[in-house]
Amino acid sequence: MSRLHKNRQYFERAGWTVDRVKDEINGGLALLAKTDRRIISFFGSHRVQPGSEYYRHCEETAFRLGKSGYAILSGGGPGIMHAANSGATRAGAPSFGLKAGLLHGEKVADRIFTHEMEFHFLFVRRFIMSIKSEALVFYPGGYGTLNELFEYAVLMQTGIVDTVPIICVNKAYWQGLFAWLEANPLRKDFLLHGKSDISLLHFVDTHEEIEKILKEK
Repeated sequence: MSRLHKNRQYFERAGWTVDRVKDEINGGLALLAKTDRRIISFFGSHRVQPGSEYYRHCEETAFRLGKSGYAILSGGGPGIMHAANSGATRAGAPSFGLKAGLLHGEKVADRIFTHEMEFHFLFVRRFIMSIKSEALVFYPGGYGTLNELFEYAVLMQTGIVDTVPIICVNKAYWQGLFAWLEANPLRKDFLLHGKSDISLLHFVDTHEEIEKILKEK
């Protein structure tokens, strides 16, 4: 028997898979249509604790952007996601939580969402999280955060989606990774086409830097 039983169920139940994907895309797009405000999406580690440096910074960022007229969107979980939606709630701004139904340990019971939806398929969730957003704000995180960061960067690099600011918060955290990209794939002409690919991303430390990028885009 194949070990790929999770993969096989989607293939063998193709009708269910297609219908579920369709329903989630339609539901997600309808949810985004519930606000006329411009949307900013937040990403980062779900392990960040309330009161920590990154949590406080993210909550304040979302609060300031919410007060400036933006709607705030996150993956609807703990950590950075919780900080973003908490900041939006404090600002009285629309607060979207797009939850991952299959990820254990990413449930929050707090009433910090004005709009929420649970997704079975992560690739649909990632699509809905970005398709109407005018900027993507990334706080430090692990595999999941990096996966989202590079997926969106590739889609913009290749012109498949519109280019919007990808804002990476905490320059020291991101420095080593992007120094490696410039020294290896870029210099050896592997994965990157040139400096313009690196320039898709903005590295910041302060709230003022984030606000300046959004005003200039």
